[in-house]
Amino acid sequence: MRTKLGALAVATAALAGGVLTQTDQAEAATPDVVVDSLSVVSAPNGQSKATATVHGVKTIKLQALTVAVRSADGANRDFPGAVATTLGTRSTTFTSGSRAFPAGTYTYYVAYKFHDHWHSLSPVKSFTAGAGTGTATPAPTASAPSGTATPTPSTPAPTATASTPGSAVPSSAPSSSAPSSTGAAPVGIPGTWHPVFADEFNGGALDASKWNANWFGCPTCVTRPPNSAEGSAYSPSQVTVGDGSLHLKLAQQPTTVGGKTYPYVSGLVTSNGKAQFTYGAFEARIYTPSSGSQMANWPSFWADGQNWPTDGELDVLEGLGGSACYHFHSPAGGPGGCASGTYSGGWHTFGADWKQGSVTYYYDGKQVGQITSGITSAPMYLILNNAVNPSHSGTNVAPADMQVDYVRVWQH
Repeated sequence: MRTKLGALAVATAALAGGVLTQTDQAEAATPDVVVDSLSVVSAPNGQSKATATVHGVKTIKLQALTVAVRSADGANRDFPGAVATTLGTRSTTFTSGSRAFPAGTYTYYVAYKFHDHWHSLSPVKSFTAGAGTGTATPAPTASAPSGTATPTPSTPAPTATASTPGSAVPSSAPSSSAPSSTGAAPVGIPGTWHPVFADEFNGGALDASKWNANWFGCPTCVTRPPNSAEGSAYSPSQVTVGDGSLHLKLAQQPTTVGGKTYPYVSGLVTSNGKAQFTYGAFEARIYTPSSGSQMANWPSFWADGQNWPTDGELDVLEGLGGSACYHFHSPAGGPGGCASGTYSGGWHTFGADWKQGSVTYYYDGKQVGQITSGITSAPMYLILNNAVNPSHSGTNVAPADMQVDYVRVWQH
């Protein structure tokens, strides 16, 4: 969620996952750099090189600009020729130095250094070097939606660490909405599971043993958003539980936090410091705001690690441009996609099966996508928020209530 729009400031820490210590780092002044085109070409001698056309949203002086390359095992094989440069609003073409690659498949993307921090950009593409030739055959992979920034080049994600599951187990289904599943297993996700966390939101208030009602602030504070592209501050007053559901309410109400005024105020919950998990099935049953047949605003159900992007960010659901989308952000990139069909105007289940080396996404019990590159293994906590991007006026609706019937996590 944090990396979706614009090049997000990645200070020495985290993204939506440890997320930027968070608010302060997410708000740090990081310039937007846009990739207009990116390709790899090969020469008869087996040497390959990359060409990228980029521009800045304003004049930006970069410490370095390069095309980063990662092999299938995560090894760094960047193209040579990183340069210091100043970008303007007109496109500039960067051509790397040449190198030969061992036979195999590689991912590549534009990366730049600014204020001593590396940042990487969409799209993330791939090419295959032919056996014994080093010849590159470009083959674009799934890339994030237009305008989405992917995480900063960094060291490989850490090895698996023990999870810290929550203590709650599923209880009865909500009474005010259509019946939910029994909670014995995730909807449509195969395997043998046991529950490690659940909130059915059947009480009259948010369970403070499981959730925080804002983004990395004191329990009663209004906080800034995780992503600098968002137009809403987050207030505990916009988070309520009733009628068997969690309500995250967005209102068009100018709200000032840290000297910045946001046009909206909304609701967010996170389990950071209370429950986090390594691997498992994550599922939520959600009623998202709608704009006609499209999903309105930027509703999200996601998980994040403590050190972004190294620990990763798992986006189970993001409402982007009216569609229901999914991504996985890590130092290797931010691949993802959007599901076909309509997932607004009613209750829908959004789930993900995170295992070593892959995340498979299920909407209403049907597989809609799978990501097998850059999957991290550090613990992640849960986040749900009813965000809004003011620049996407076509699908923004306020007031709007994102409702959550339940959130559940299972492990093998």
